[in-house]
Amino acid sequence: MSTSASSSTIVVGTVNRCHLLKIDSYSRTRDLLPCGTCATSRDFRVGNYTAHIQCYPSNYYVSLKLILDIGTSVLHHKRGQVQFSVLDQACKPVSEYTKTTTIDFTLNQDSFTFFRRRNPRFTFSADLTRVEKFEKWVLLNGDCFTIRCDITLMEAPSATTPVEPDAVAPPSDLHRHLGGLLLGGEGADVKFQVGEESFHAHRCVLAARSSVFKAEFFGPMAMEEHTVKGVVHVDGVEAQVFKAFLHFVYTDSLPDISKEEEIWMAQHLLVVADRYDTERLKRVCEDKLLKSIDVNSATTTLALAEQHHYYGLKEACLDFLELPGNLKAVVASDGFDHLATSCPAVLREIIAKLAEL
Repeated sequence: MSTSASSSTIVVGTVNRCHLLKIDSYSRTRDLLPCGTCATSRDFRVGNYTAHIQCYPSNYYVSLKLILDIGTSVLHHKRGQVQFSVLDQACKPVSEYTKTTTIDFTLNQDSFTFFRRRNPRFTFSADLTRVEKFEKWVLLNGDCFTIRCDITLMEAPSATTPVEPDAVAPPSDLHRHLGGLLLGGEGADVKFQVGEESFHAHRCVLAARSSVFKAEFFGPMAMEEHTVKGVVHVDGVEAQVFKAFLHFVYTDSLPDISKEEEIWMAQHLLVVADRYDTERLKRVCEDKLLKSIDVNSATTTLALAEQHHYYGLKEACLDFLELPGNLKAVVASDGFDHLATSCPAVLREIIAKLAEL
């Protein structure tokens, strides 16, 4: 691992800084680092503050973290922007592996946490990419890569300086308009029959969000009954799950549901997302299930992961079951019988893992 950095530039109270962290022999670095540990750059200066970058190669994501340590300094900056970029061999940012976030030091944001300790710090975290795809890219580029971190800090305006109002565009409300279109049904040209319930929707919206719908409605093999009758029968899906699926297609968010139903809904939506190839919904559901693996959900989630080829989710469930206390509790549950019947191959994997312990 090696690091380099450009010099700081201060322009009218704004600090700009670029720092590079190079990971040599990524595969070896990943294998040597225990889970939860990181490769760390050397310290570098950002204005009056000290900072460093941490890289965590985990089982599921490559995570990057910027630590900005203000020490005993006074934090004069109220806003900022951080961009992480993975550089290719020509030292150009790879757009797929670039993430930019605007930060407000006065707000309690999920992506930026203020630690009130002896040495206060600000920490910005970013999950750049899924490991499987990223590691293939790294191997094609010599098993090494460079992370570029661009930091911009904007100083708070002086109390004696008049502040011009910012011309800030309001937040996007496209999701609200599309959600209203789904609820109102204006211009709907397709009806889904799901059990006893029917849902009206718009083929253009569905095709834009799902390659499966695009092929069904507008591809050369488009089914005639879709065109003539405008009715699509959906089997094997509960009506409330399909309603939640349409809500996500139109608004890019999950509907409000009770805490007790979250895991059940995520498991069922994972299946629907796989059927209609809605990649973002897959990721949202998989993330929810990864964070919610417990004795009650482990077997059903593991069965879904096996049947629909979610390998990262499957490994997380197997890791959970490796713990003797967890396995004993799961074996005593009804879900274990279902797993043994529906996925006997997974049961053999569990036994094999236990034999290695």
